[in-house]
Amino acid sequence: MSLFVAVRPDARATEDLQDAVDSARRQWTGPGLRWQPPSQWHLTLAFLGNPGEDVAFEVAERLRAVTNWPAVTGARIQGAGSFGGKVLWMGLEEGPARGALASMARDILRLLRGSGVTADFRPWQAHLTLARSRKGSATDMVDLLDRYSGPPWDVTELLLIRSTGGPKPAHHVAARYSLAGSLPSDDSSR
Repeated sequence: MSLFVAVRPDARATEDLQDAVDSARRQWTGPGLRWQPPSQWHLTLAFLGNPGEDVAFEVAERLRAVTNWPAVTGARIQGAGSFGGKVLWMGLEEGPARGALASMARDILRLLRGSGVTADFRPWQAHLTLARSRKGSATDMVDLLDRYSGPPWDVTELLLIRSTGGPKPAHHVAARYSLAGSLPSDDSSR
């Protein structure tokens, strides 16, 4: 089980991306890809490894500080790419929202320094994973999605997510943190 901090596109952005993915999948003639369900689509800001319960509790407590951070306006899913042909992902439009999320990613790692997590300290790469392939066939799907540019959405909360691996990975929201300046969310819609 791993732990990470992430943001999710809002419902409108998710639905628009789902339409584009469905269209691309109808055109796809390559070998099978294992698709992530839209309910698990997210942009990871900080991967925190596999901490024990005591460290996970410490992380959750420290992350309460993010509620003083401002919401990010105008994030937009744009373009596609792959990691080694095995992971198909969507990117984030260059601009102020992407810059603000990159700063948040760095600030989260600083906030959690000394908490006991084994964080991934590589530079942040904005990506939303769509699918995986054992055969390295995701590259061809990039051409079908690379011109995609979705509607903008506002990032109003950060999520602390526990992920279980295996053949059918699952994500469970361990905690939600509303960002300052954001409207209260209605959890019943998620």
